[in-house]
Amino acid sequence: MPKAAPDAANMPLEHIIRNWKVRHLEPSRPVIIAPETSLAEAIKAMMEERAGYAFVCVEGRLAGIVTERDYLLKVIGLDVSYDTPVKDVMTPNPIAIHEDAAIVDAMRLMDAGNYRHLPVLDMDGGILGVISTRHIISFIVEHFPQDVVNLPPKLDQKSLTVEGG
Repeated sequence: MPKAAPDAANMPLEHIIRNWKVRHLEPSRPVIIAPETSLAEAIKAMMEERAGYAFVCVEGRLAGIVTERDYLLKVIGLDVSYDTPVKDVMTPNPIAIHEDAAIVDAMRLMDAGNYRHLPVLDMDGGILGVISTRHIISFIVEHFPQDVVNLPPKLDQKSLTVEGG
């Protein structure tokens, strides 16, 4: 069970994303499949969980990830059977983050790699969960609703009043 997040009242966003931990984003239960799982079965598992990825694991350890992007680039329109094991199209040894890493580190990794999903590992290197861009956005909206509501519609726009007028 993740430790409770500190009280965010009166803390600036920069302080929170630099000092709070990835576990405070409340990682979701990931979609996990075996390397020998067929592409058809992997797609079905992803659809059932409404997820754009699946972690490929061997004995509880992360071996790879297969994403919607992998299907677009490595399967669709090519001579690849849906009976093919997912290990043949997965991205091996994906970047992951530890639950005690700072939220800003997760944001940097996701931005640098253009990742939408990031595996979160526990203290022993086992899979704890997954965070997505949605986790980060929801976290910011939850803890800083006034800042989000008062953002101008265009990032380069300067607001003249608090309401954005």
